[in-house]
Amino acid sequence: MSRVDTSEKDEVAQRAEDLGQLIAEQGVEPIDDLDQLAALWPADDDPDALMKYVLSERQARLQLNAEDQQTK
Repeated sequence: MSRVDTSEKDEVAQRAEDLGQLIAEQGVEPIDDLDQLAALWPADDDPDALMKYVLSERQARLQLNAEDQQTK
């Protein structure tokens, strides 16, 4: 196993630990009923429009990062 592999695994483990700590601090629990989640979602929001927006923003950020890497 290389140092990079070990370092990446350590980072993932630390993030998981941090997430677990945050969950414990906030006292949140998983939703097991999608109707509960749907009740929190505004009725006039279009989930397809949200997905399109998220994907377009992600693509724009990826493109900016790629361009930034080329200039370095």
